[in-house]
Amino acid sequence: MTGQIESVRIQVSGADPRHAELEARELRDVLRRLDDTEVRFAPPEPAHDAEGSKGPALLTPEVVLVLTGGSFTLAGTAIKAWVAVRKSRKVRVLHPDGTVTEFQGGVSGREIRKLRDGGSDDSSGPGAGR
Repeated sequence: MTGQIESVRIQVSGADPRHAELEARELRDVLRRLDDTEVRFAPPEPAHDAEGSKGPALLTPEVVLVLTGGSFTLAGTAIKAWVAVRKSRKVRVLHPDGTVTEFQGGVSGREIRKLRDGGSDDSSGPGAGR
């Protein structure tokens, strides 16, 4: 039973900066639908590695959203559902107390279509049953 969100940083990673930004915009739109929440893009942080031009930021481009207000329980559920839709989605949530929650997608669009179509296709291989 968590209370109001003070300020939660949400890092959305992508294969490239453009992909991360598109994904972050989509997640922002999802979170804006929640009651009493405000979501905005965080200002870009300066590069941490001044010596080398190819630092870790280039390997894992990310966009940071800041979420305030509302209930984190509800926001966390929305984030988890959003991430689960696509394998490529990765989100790190940085809580005010310093804890980190990570979400990574696990279902591909193809798998969702199979489920929607009734899953009668047995070409999914071994382990397809419950």
